[in-house]
Amino acid sequence: MASLLVMLVLGAFLGIRLYHARRRKEFVKDFTEYAAVLQYHMEKAYDIIHKDRILVYSLDAVTLTDAEFNRATEDFGRLVIKLLGPMLFKEFVFLYGNEATFSFNIMVYFNTKYEDDEVRKSSLENLSESDESVPQG
Repeated sequence: MASLLVMLVLGAFLGIRLYHARRRKEFVKDFTEYAAVLQYHMEKAYDIIHKDRILVYSLDAVTLTDAEFNRATEDFGRLVIKLLGPMLFKEFVFLYGNEATFSFNIMVYFNTKYEDDEVRKSSLENLSESDESVPQG
């Protein structure tokens, strides 16, 4: 009886491992489609956060303070997760291995987009040009 129970538990364990291996293989095979879905939601979230939190600073050619940047980053991560919904969120956590790794990748995206803020770069260039056109007395 005990050996039958051990065999059932072992069989279930191996079945689950095989299922997860197949599932990961499907994720890797379809990675570009998953990446496109994630990219869409991250871009949408960035547009919202940028408009609400960053644009005012960008127009003035000013960077966010560390506290404001951290808050915007956290809000961005929460918004991406909310936009994905619970099912897709679980899928991406499975794909990346754990929630921390998935969150890290989301934050890297935000940091990269923030560093490449074209509005702020353009405002900085305009400030530089206006400084150069002011006659020195």
